[in-house]
Amino acid sequence: MTTPPAVPAAVSVRVLVPDGDNLQYLAYWVAVGSGYFADEGVAPELLVPDVPAAAIAKMIAGEAPVAVLPPPVYLQLIADRFPIELVANLLQNDPINLVVRRNVFEERKMSATAPLRERLEGLRGLRIGVAPGPPTRLRALFASVGMDADATVKLVIRHGKDQNDAFARDECDALYAHTPYVETALDDQDAVVLVNQSAGDAPELAMRQIHALTVRRDYLQAHEPVVVGMVRAIARAEKRVHEDRPGTEDAVLRALPALERRHVHTIVGLYQPAVPDTPRVSIEGLAPALALFPASRTAPSLDGVPLASFVAPRIVDEAAGVYVPVGLPVPPVPAPVVATRTAAAIVLAVALAVALGLALLRRARGPAA
Repeated sequence: MTTPPAVPAAVSVRVLVPDGDNLQYLAYWVAVGSGYFADEGVAPELLVPDVPAAAIAKMIAGEAPVAVLPPPVYLQLIADRFPIELVANLLQNDPINLVVRRNVFEERKMSATAPLRERLEGLRGLRIGVAPGPPTRLRALFASVGMDADATVKLVIRHGKDQNDAFARDECDALYAHTPYVETALDDQDAVVLVNQSAGDAPELAMRQIHALTVRRDYLQAHEPVVVGMVRAIARAEKRVHEDRPGTEDAVLRALPALERRHVHTIVGLYQPAVPDTPRVSIEGLAPALALFPASRTAPSLDGVPLASFVAPRIVDEAAGVYVPVGLPVPPVPAPVVATRTAAAIVLAVALAVALGLALLRRARGPAA
């Protein structure tokens, strides 16, 4: 009786995530909860800093070779020429959305399907709760239809954790918020989505490169097959988000069991179109991210930085090959390829035989006169 070949032990990889339950990293959590990393022989070991702002320091200190990072962090690292490479895009549309108190929505006869300018005009004179960083994007939203946000609405600056309380205390009429505050407003505070940026309601702010899986360059050079497997897992997760909503929600809850299913259901529905079809990254995706750098911080300069050294689209290309779970045999070459190779071999053999025959014939005839 023969013993089946042992499946290789999973490779443990420490992954830095700025906040350990942030559903803006939806594709990553789906890859974890679906077992896609395990299929690739990778066991992610989560590293979460005490506060999200400490993520950049932990990356610089080398505490993790792989990280899920938002644009402000990886852009700063790139500007400082810290040796990281972006290998997978996790989000293409903005995770922040504009929601309005239902009674205000109804009193003003708002419509979530009206032209964008009409929807924003309907907010005139209202108070919008927003965290210190996102006013850059809120102003860009209004500017995309030729409007001035500051002249149209009043911005009520509240840190994320205070936004829902401000909404409950009637300190604002609307929220410009992302998870976990936007689903709380929708599920528990009777809010209504007016502008769904996650679905691309503002085309100028859509189809971008936002949160990304990043890898230290030395780790990528030494362990490229591991990184390719991780990117392949992300690609499978993004496909699942688009094709299997119930399975996506189940995967999230396996990865993050402390979350409430009703909130997960809401945010998966909201963020589904924000997840890209493929995790491809590009140099061109850096400029839009820089243009929307948080208002509460000074944007770094990328002038003179060799950007091609910090983006690795080839990893997605490598990951797009035939998927083979760890421990299973590599599938045979498809028949058309085998046939083509066989035909080429036959042609080569015939050509060699003809050449040999001509050589023998010349030798038999002797030298030419």
